[in-house]
Amino acid sequence: MKRRTAAAILAVFAVWSTPALAWDPFREDGLPETSEPDRELDPAPFIAPPPGLYYVTDTYVADVVTSSGPLTTYSTSTVHESTGSYARVLDTVGTGASSGFDGTAFNGRRALGDGRSVAGTYYENYVLGDGGFVPVSIVFFQDDAELARLLAAPTQEPRSVTPAPAMPSVSPATTRPVTPACCAAERPVVAIASPTPAPARLIRPGISLLPASAPLARVEVLRGRAVSLYLRAFVDDREVPVRSWTVIAGDPGETLATGGSGSVPFRTSWRHLPQPGAAYEIVFRIDVDSPDTGHRVVDATIAVVVRSPALEN
Repeated sequence: MKRRTAAAILAVFAVWSTPALAWDPFREDGLPETSEPDRELDPAPFIAPPPGLYYVTDTYVADVVTSSGPLTTYSTSTVHESTGSYARVLDTVGTGASSGFDGTAFNGRRALGDGRSVAGTYYENYVLGDGGFVPVSIVFFQDDAELARLLAAPTQEPRSVTPAPAMPSVSPATTRPVTPACCAAERPVVAIASPTPAPARLIRPGISLLPASAPLARVEVLRGRAVSLYLRAFVDDREVPVRSWTVIAGDPGETLATGGSGSVPFRTSWRHLPQPGAAYEIVFRIDVDSPDTGHRVVDATIAVVVRSPALEN
């Protein structure tokens, strides 16, 4: 009896027990669609420049002509940057030589004082387009120098000499002492052009903190502290003695002397600060007199930055 009762209870529980179903609010939306990741575009294929063509890293700015005494230098100014262009060498020409590219460069080709064309190199510029490398312009990089020469004195033509007239013959009866001609026939005089003087040698001034230290263009000092500046001069990287020096411009500070002999340094100090970001610029006139240079003067400039607060009482 107990077994039947237990079997009946189990049957009732089996009928009542059904799997529970949960309500899904997103059932009608369907399964989420999975999007494929965006495919990156293939980079543009690399196109190698043809032989002789190179990538430009120094761009032309201007033609530069500088003079230092008798020496005139013709050079080209560039800036270290790239515009994405390419270039190749067309022709390298010497002084006075002609080129098949003369007249094609946008900046032209200068001439020396005697009319000859300057030396340099022709370059052709390219840009990379859809169809490859396309030429766009031609530029001339000048690289030359010349020395100014004095005009030689004009050569004088030899003077023509008129021969002395022949003395008339006299008979023996009227023989008289005949005074001989004063002078023999003069020789032609030829003027010899004087030799061209050697160009003046370049004097390079220098200012240093010690008698034998490296020259400086800028120096930093403490406010109120004394400093000594030595005035020097060089010819062909060889130092020559300085005869004297003088301050001709700028703020000399608290100095006791604005001039002196070459063996005495310029001593001074500054108790006042310059404007923010500025510096005191001093110009010296250096007098040099040596067998290599003769008696000449040259100017030297140095910038002095005064720092604070090292002011002394």
